[in-house]
Amino acid sequence: MKKILSILLTSFVLLLQGYAESENPQIYSHTTPQDRAYATFEIQAVQSALLTLSSSGVVENIFVEVGSIVKKGDKLLTLKANNLQESVKIAKANLEALKIKYNFSASQFVRYEKSKGALDANTFEKIKAEYQANFFEFQRAEANYALQKELLDYTILYAPFDGIITQKFVEIGDGIGAISSKAFALESLQKKALIHFDSKYFNTIKRGDTFLYKIDNASQESQLNIDKIYPSIDKKTKKATAESLIDDPKIPSGIFGDGYILFKAP
Repeated sequence: MKKILSILLTSFVLLLQGYAESENPQIYSHTTPQDRAYATFEIQAVQSALLTLSSSGVVENIFVEVGSIVKKGDKLLTLKANNLQESVKIAKANLEALKIKYNFSASQFVRYEKSKGALDANTFEKIKAEYQANFFEFQRAEANYALQKELLDYTILYAPFDGIITQKFVEIGDGIGAISSKAFALESLQKKALIHFDSKYFNTIKRGDTFLYKIDNASQESQLNIDKIYPSIDKKTKKATAESLIDDPKIPSGIFGDGYILFKAP
């Protein structure tokens, strides 16, 4: 009789537990309170930058607005640079002229070098000196053309990485100073969650552990895998930090909240 009562009691307990789990599956998906750690998180862009120019001048063209998606190397802004554009044209024309002159003297030198035994020394040395002078002139023209192009390029702002324009600080006609003036804020579409947790779990939580969190107004929990554990602990807050990458571009940076890190209890 006692054996029958024991079997009935065990069956009843199992039935109650199964009912509880079906009513609240999220709670019973974690075996014990000891295998999870409370954590807060904030969303940041993987890359972000305040973009400035290496030159000063007046803004002539703006090619993007807040919210524009850009690729690395896309042109974002140009300054008025008519004088520099003319300098580039002049330097290029001079380079082409000296290139023709150098190529002719180089061919002439090669021909005379093959038959220098039939020439007097002064004639050959004169041809050689002209060839060398033309060579150095051509080199200076190449360097000047490269410099003028670089100076012109400094008046153009390019996107340093793929991303989205989040702020715009200038308008057409504004004056902008070299380096000190901000033009745009750019951040990558890929985001990361910085997860802060009690430092007592520092040696327990590992890469690959799961972070469960819920964003405001979301109907269900979301899940991330921890990609990185930062090697230091904040002295003021006594918090450790983990990082998880987020591939959803719809999640904006600046969101924060809390959740739980699931780990294997030691």
